[in-house]
Amino acid sequence: MKHTNYIDTLTPLRGIAAIWVVLYHYDQLTSFTGLDYLVSRDTTMLLAKGYLFVDFFFLLSGFILTHVYGNRFQQGINIKSSWNYLWARFSRLYPLHLFCLLTHIWVACFLIFGFPNVWGKFSHMYALKGIPVHLFLTQAWGSDHWLTWNVPSWSISAEWAIYMVSPLLFLFLFQKRGWWPWIMALFSFTLLGTIVHFNVKHSLDATFDWGIFRCLAEFTLGILVYNLYQEGSLKKWLSKDLSFMAMVLITLFGLHIKIHDVWIIPCFILIILTAAHNQGKVQKTMKWPLAQYLGEISYSIYMMQGLWLSLYWMGLDSWLVDRPGTVPDTLTLFSLVMSLLFVNIVSAAWSYHNVEIPFQQKLRKIKFKRLINFQ
Repeated sequence: MKHTNYIDTLTPLRGIAAIWVVLYHYDQLTSFTGLDYLVSRDTTMLLAKGYLFVDFFFLLSGFILTHVYGNRFQQGINIKSSWNYLWARFSRLYPLHLFCLLTHIWVACFLIFGFPNVWGKFSHMYALKGIPVHLFLTQAWGSDHWLTWNVPSWSISAEWAIYMVSPLLFLFLFQKRGWWPWIMALFSFTLLGTIVHFNVKHSLDATFDWGIFRCLAEFTLGILVYNLYQEGSLKKWLSKDLSFMAMVLITLFGLHIKIHDVWIIPCFILIILTAAHNQGKVQKTMKWPLAQYLGEISYSIYMMQGLWLSLYWMGLDSWLVDRPGTVPDTLTLFSLVMSLLFVNIVSAAWSYHNVEIPFQQKLRKIKFKRLINFQ
């Protein structure tokens, strides 16, 4: 169910971000097989920087959840409100997460009995010790040494960790003025800079190791950005169609020329603000049914990608092993990737309507009054 003050201009951005991350992963996995990247780094870094759209998700998550829940924790925290909030978030995340994990377990069994040679090469992706880590959503808490099973779910683990402390973040940051929000903004950007500095890739592409801190910094910034949105002092300039288009172009240019990852975060912030404030042609475009639908199923797009990415990686690698010296042309690979992206979206639509939403609704109907007295 949509929130009464639903900001419809932000919904399609979730779909765009999810698809960008998916394409980035296909680009990476192509290189893992020994082939060139789908898009040369010498041409543009637009696809190579696709991991940053996970950061966009974290920012947007902080912004939207503040919009929906900020008022509930503004004056204080109690067991009832905190439990209801966390149960709502758990029921949103876990059913699809569990479904995807079970799907990957089925794939592992299929490989063991049907393709033992492939299993021998990729078994590290299906380590048994990773199953409890995934079941308890701790794969981004430093409890694992590599990405396993449904790899993209590390970010869901990071979000879940931040959800558990977010009532405190709402309490201390929502609608707060003075120096405190600025101190927290400085802390968040410093934390992001620290991640880039110590990450061996010197980027924000941190997952099972620094992922939880990456999410904390950006979720916090999302709350502070929502305060700016609600204050409305910049609305006169940010609500213009030109402002949104300018920020999109500046962001794309920044990604293209590979500016420092941390500098992309303010660009994402301004995209969120200009989209949220817009009531012009941008809003009309964002309200197109297909754009809205892709945003609504964005979580399923993101989570279901792991299955198709794994099949692409293992399939392409096996094909190359069987045909030494053969290199598929770029057009063929692009066609394959776009076909798999389409299959990803179709499977996401199915999982959205048959797993994500039905089980979310079932879980939210469960009453816990017999277990815990909230009154």
